[in-house]
Amino acid sequence: MSTHFFRRFLSTVNLLLIHGQIVGLVTFTYDKKKFQSCAWRKLYSVFLILVHLAFMSFCMYVIPTITGANSIYKNTGYIIMVANAAYAVTVWSSSILGSDSYIKLLGKMIDFDVQLQTSCVIIDYNKARKRVAFHLLGRYVFVTLLCVYYHFSQARSQLAQKVAEVAAIFLIFFNSAICYQATELVTILKTRFMLLNKQITSLVDSSTTTVPKNGTKQTQKDFAILCKVCTLHHHLSKCVRFFNQAFGVILLAMFAVSFISIVLCLFYTSVALQKTVLNWDEVLYTTAASVPFIVDSIFVCHVCYTTIEEADKAGELIHRIETEDHDTIDEIEMFSLQMANEEVEFSAAGFFPVNYTLVFSIIGGVTTYIIILIQLSATIGKDH
Repeated sequence: MSTHFFRRFLSTVNLLLIHGQIVGLVTFTYDKKKFQSCAWRKLYSVFLILVHLAFMSFCMYVIPTITGANSIYKNTGYIIMVANAAYAVTVWSSSILGSDSYIKLLGKMIDFDVQLQTSCVIIDYNKARKRVAFHLLGRYVFVTLLCVYYHFSQARSQLAQKVAEVAAIFLIFFNSAICYQATELVTILKTRFMLLNKQITSLVDSSTTTVPKNGTKQTQKDFAILCKVCTLHHHLSKCVRFFNQAFGVILLAMFAVSFISIVLCLFYTSVALQKTVLNWDEVLYTTAASVPFIVDSIFVCHVCYTTIEEADKAGELIHRIETEDHDTIDEIEMFSLQMANEEVEFSAAGFFPVNYTLVFSIIGGVTTYIIILIQLSATIGKDH
């Protein structure tokens, strides 16, 4: 692995990796030459698991002490706490077990950059570094403002209520951190698929202007570029598989907990709207709690979907190349077969693909469960 390219790539993802190490998502270390497994970072994640389980146990212990709350709120509170604990344990455990896949993913990305830039294609690392920084800043400003509103919008005099608030804020920040980690890695892959598509587009434009003949220098040059693009596209497809290995279970847990949180928050909103005396502060408060989970779920699906769109776009572009060269025609056919056999997609541990179809499934599921919960608790609004 080239030290020069390693350092340039590391300058892009350094903030991302530091952020991941702080929250326990990155369980390996690195220097200026390589990534390597780190036992103490894995122990740090184990420590986070133990601390979080202890805190969640305390939360579940104090929930029954809340006075003046309907039993349905207490029961759903238990659901959220259990989901919160399972989510954190699953993510940190997967980070420990999937550290090798994460290292392989980053290594494959660097290898791709080395091969791409030998073809005189420049990668704008400065732009990528700024994107990573601005994304992190924007995300935490948004989440912090939301949590500040969440804190000051309701008076909480009981210990159990304050503890539940801390657990809720942790869940929001933790979910946001996972979304940031996953979407930035996918975006890095997306930008590289886009670079390959630009290479193919240049071949299309060149062939449209003058149809290449057999044996000419231009034909040989275009053929070499096409072969390189084919190899690099296969390389990126492997990166997607490594991403699925490292983050598949994490994404599955993220969508599961987001689904539960959205359902319960919007259920609380519907209950607030059914009350005889409408309290708009309560309506806004419960609705706001669901916003980060809705936004993050849609954003992850959007980034994954657009990345796969870029990956599949290459299959459309290569068939626009006009040529009479037999080697080029054969390479185009091989490229098409390669893409058909690989079927690149992001998935949540193989259970379902991460794209806009998932968004519509979540919407349908949320609607269904809210209706069921409303029917089961039709008297809540009248009792309060």
